[in-house]
Formats: sequence, C-alpha cells, structure tokens
Amino acid sequence: MLFVGDCNSYAAKGSNIRWFKCPEVLKRRDMTNLHHLPEMMHGYCDAKLSDQAIMDEVKSADLVIGDGMYLCSSLIADKFSLPHVTVLESSLTTATATSPYNVAELPSYIPQFLSRMTDNMSFLQRAKNTLRWLVNRILYPRMPRIAFLELKKKHQITPEKTLEETFQKVDLILVQTEPFEYPRPLLPNTKLVGPLLSSPAKPLPDDLKEFVRRSGDEGVILVSFGSILGEIDDKKIEIMAAAFSGLPQRVIWKLNTKGKSLKIGSNVKVASWLPQNDILGHPKTRLFIGHAGMNGMLEAAYHGVPMICVPFFGDQFDNAVAAKRFGMAETLDKETITEKTLVNAINTVLNNTGYRTSAARISKSIRLHPRTPLQQAADWIEYTQAQGGLARLRPRGLDLPFYQLYLLDVVFVAILLLIGGFAVVRLLITCVFRTCFEATPSKEKSH
Repeated sequence: MLFVGDCNSYAAKGSNIRWFKCPEVLKRRDMTNLHHLPEMMHGYCDAKLSDQAIMDEVKSADLVIGDGMYLCSSLIADKFSLPHVTVLESSLTTATATSPYNVAELPSYIPQFLSRMTDNMSFLQRAKNTLRWLVNRILYPRMPRIAFLELKKKHQITPEKTLEETFQKVDLILVQTEPFEYPRPLLPNTKLVGPLLSSPAKPLPDDLKEFVRRSGDEGVILVSFGSILGEIDDKKIEIMAAAFSGLPQRVIWKLNTKGKSLKIGSNVKVASWLPQNDILGHPKTRLFIGHAGMNGMLEAAYHGVPMICVPFFGDQFDNAVAAKRFGMAETLDKETITEKTLVNAINTVLNNTGYRTSAARISKSIRLHPRTPLQQAADWIEYTQAQGGLARLRPRGLDLPFYQLYLLDVVFVAILLLIGGFAVVRLLITCVFRTCFEATPSKEKSH
C-alpha cells in the first residue's frame, strides 16, 4: 500500500493508494522555503501517525519503504519493529547533510550541501568546503529534531530509544542519483540503483505529436520548472517568452498562464501539464530547460538530452553544478537572466556537440546495467523483506556522532598529549641547562 496526503493532488490514483488528510497549514506553505520544512515534515507525519486506519494497515505490513529526506518512515518502522528501506531522490550529499545517516562525507573531495562546488577543488575551495561541512553538521541535525522529537513522544514510539537511534534504524538506502554522484566510498547498506521514475517514452498525445512533427530538423526544446515552481516572476516569464519566440526551434513550455498576458510566438506551445518523460524521450527533443530538480535531471540523463539549469532553491544549485561538471548542462542565474544570456546559452548547448555527447554517455551508463533501476530496487527490497531486515549490513559508523566517525576526539586527545609531551621535554631541558651551565658562586679564599 502507498500512503499519500490529500494535499498531494498530483499523486497517481490507484487501488493501492491510501489517502490521509493533510493539515490545512501545509496547503498554504511555500515548499521552496527551507525554513518551512520542519513544520511541513511535522504536520505531514503527525497526520499519518494519527490516522488509525492507516496505522492498522501498516501494523500488518512486512516492510516499510520511505522517502530518505522526509524521515517519518523511520518513526513508523521503529513503532512496529519493521524492516526499513529508504529511497533517496536527492543526492547523497543533500541527504547526509539534512538526514542523520552519517554517511562518510570527506570534505577534501566531496562537495558539501549548498557549497556549489565540484569534486575538483583548489586549496581555498577545500577550506570553504570544510567550513560548510562543519556548518552542515551543526545546523542541519536540528531540523529533524524540531520536526520529529515531539511526535516521537506524542505517539509513544520506542520511548527507550533516542530520536537519533530511531532515525538510524534503516536497513537499506537506495540511491536514484547514480548518474550525478561523484565517486565516493559507500557503506554496505547503500546501493546505487539509478533513476526509478525514468522509463522509455510513450507516444505523445495527438496535439503534441503534430506540434513536434512540424518542428522539422530544428527539433523542439522542453521548458519545465516543476510542479511546485509554476509561479515564476512575471518579468522573468516575459524575458523567457521573448527569447523562446525568436528561436528557430519549437518550444513546449509547462506554464500556468492564468491571469497572464503574454506575447508568445507561434513556435511556442504552452500547457499547464505535460508528459515530461515522453517529450524528453522523443527523438526530436534537442534541449531541456529546467530548475535542476533531481527528477527532471534524471529523466533528461536517461534520455540523453542536454540541459540548461536555472536553479531556484535548496539542492538545485548543487545539482546544476554537478550536471555542468559531468558535461551535459550549462547554468544560468535566475536573478540576472536576460533575453540575450538565455538565447546565448541555448545556442551554446545546441551548437556544441559535446553537451549531447556527454548526455548520451550518461544515458548509456544508465541503460547498460544488467537490470533496470526498478528491477534492482525490487531485488534489494525483496531481499530485505525475506531476510527480515539487514542489520548485519549496518556499519557501526551509522551509530557514531560525526566527531567519533572522523576520529576528531582521538585527534584532539593526540594533540593534547603532544603538547603535554613538548611541555615536559622543554621543562627537562630547561632544568638540565640550569643545573649544568649556571655559574656557581666562587669560594672566597681564607686568610
């Protein structure tokens, strides 16, 4: 069964869907504001835990699968002592900064959340990245505590355990973001399976099919800023409309035009909803312009479509940097974007074959796996269920605070001992010098 809040109207309908009522406050909050995340996670999780019908169904389950960024599934799995698999759509860097998994994050070559760096850093960048690592370890653990500590007490979930112990009861971590992960050491319970939502393209609806067919050799450009970013500043929309209307390519643009008066060229088709995966998989699609949300990036990577990333918030800035680092994208700043810079970026990506070559290489790396991402994920989930959990794959490091994980306490004591040793040696040398080389008072001759 899949449990979904009724505030997520975009969720698929089906016989295996169970709906619970979202608090009204969640429907009014700006999901792009990170400061609202603790309140949103708290409200969503409390609504789920308070729904007795849903809890009765969960109680008889064999296994819990949850979102790795929204940690409510950790509470539910611990409440009923069920095996727990968590699925990450955001990168490991984002998840380990905002979630208590304690995955090894060496700041010498692994860029930290919100650092906007790659794995190739100068000395100054490594210093900044290390500072960001420290800030993330101090700042972000507060977010889940604010969101879930009161809930753990309210619903009496394993009172004998700390919140951190409940969070760290995860048997398996499935990572979708393989194409954009920098090489790093992985723990035995962390599996890179690839994008789960990307799939071969289905035929387009008749209106879109005809629009794309008429694009000729120039092809089409898909523009989409996600389900929660439909409301873009009107001035930016006018800039984009002017840029797109002057292109030789046809543009399919996901945009809510209600209440807007836009001058749009005949080469631009606007719709409030689009079959994004199917458009990206069409052979005439030349470019994808988006906000660098990981789902859209993974679909573009799967179909080998180069990108222009215009990040808005959170991990999108790091995602955009990674896409550019791997050669399949260019980035633009949403605050300073102009018609000229947008057109120049489009021409750069379309006219330089390197972007499409890199995108094709990444697509090939996804498709050449012996089993698809969905099959791999299903294999591991079924294996976890059959085993009744994979506690044996959980390294002890998952239970350690970061200062123990990175031996900072040992280094601190070693430095103290070293300083103490130097002090003792210096004191001994000083005593020897005073004893051997100080002038002794001369004896007066007796008369």
